[in-house]
Amino acid sequence: MPPIRPSSSRKAPPAGFSDIEDDLLIFSNKMKDAENASSNNVPRHAVHWPIFQISHQRSRYIYELYYEKEAISKQLYEWLLKNKYADAALIAKWKREGYVVSVVSRPKKRTSIRLAFVACQERN
Repeated sequence: MPPIRPSSSRKAPPAGFSDIEDDLLIFSNKMKDAENASSNNVPRHAVHWPIFQISHQRSRYIYELYYEKEAISKQLYEWLLKNKYADAALIAKWKREGYVVSVVSRPKKRTSIRLAFVACQERN
């Protein structure tokens, strides 16, 4: 979530921000709900997943607006990154050539269940 700054030090957002402001507020409300959600009866490693997912969706939304749809200006895109509306490091990975292919074509890890199943088949 973007940091809260005093109104005296805040610069006005570039033109076009008002067009996407409603969508960013929706992401902000989802983030608040995820942060305030009860973590009872949830595995420790799964508590932060909804927060990561919403952050990822917001970054992907801004990435698609700038790179795929070309719906926002460069000044607005850089302002959004500077004010932490999107994760610049994550977007940098999406921009790399072959990133999606490398994730999809990665070999699956052999689990002990699979190894046990293969071992049982080899005995017969």
